Amino acid sequence: MISKFSVKKPYTVLVGVILAIVLGVVSFTKMTTDLLPSISLPYVVVMTTYAGASPETVETEVTQVVEASMATVSNIESINSVSSENYSMVILEFSQSTNMDSVSLEIRENLDQVSAYWSDSISNPIIMKLNPDMLPVMIAAVGVEGMEAGEVSTYVRDSLVPELESLEGVASVSATGLLEESVNVIISQEKVDAVNEKVFAAIDGQMEDAQQEGSSFWIPVRNW
Repeated sequence: MISKFSVKKPYTVLVGVILAIVLGVVSFTKMTTDLLPSISLPYVVVMTTYAGASPETVETEVTQVVEASMATVSNIESINSVSSENYSMVILEFSQSTNMDSVSLEIRENLDQVSAYWSDSISNPIIMKLNPDMLPVMIAAVGVEGMEAGEVSTYVRDSLVPELESLEGVASVSATGLLEESVNVIISQEKVDAVNEKVFAAIDGQMEDAQQEGSSFWIPVRNW
């Protein structure tokens, strides 16, 4: 069918091929590439800190309250939570067609209603929309020939990180896995007791000398 049409109307087919080529060239020249395109993920994280609270207390007083208040949010599909010492994290998943800006406002209104009844030890919840821009762009391991692990950590902390932060376009640089040198002092109780005995013996000796000097000290009394 197509072959017969092409034979009978070759000019029409030629014009169609030229149009396809022109549209392809125009589309290719106007196309922009982006290694990190802006993507709106249908996830929201609610972080709440509770200083000095155990995971069980965080679960009952914060996490369960937040989960109950989120049940009425529109277009929500699932709720996951993590209750740890000093903080609570509730992860909300929404449908792909959800307007995340309006959902964030709705979440904030629900949290304001429940946070008014919390104690002063519980901080205001923080709402974070997951964004690929929040993820690190580059992760690199550092090793320096001829340096030990402690020396490498010092080099990374004092030299490499400040140098990378000064580069144009770098927002922030963080280092993990660095070694912190410390001195662990273990005191021998036997030696401490021996020193204490010497100190106490010296004090007792000085006290005895002072008592002897006091007993030999006398004031003559004149009889009138």
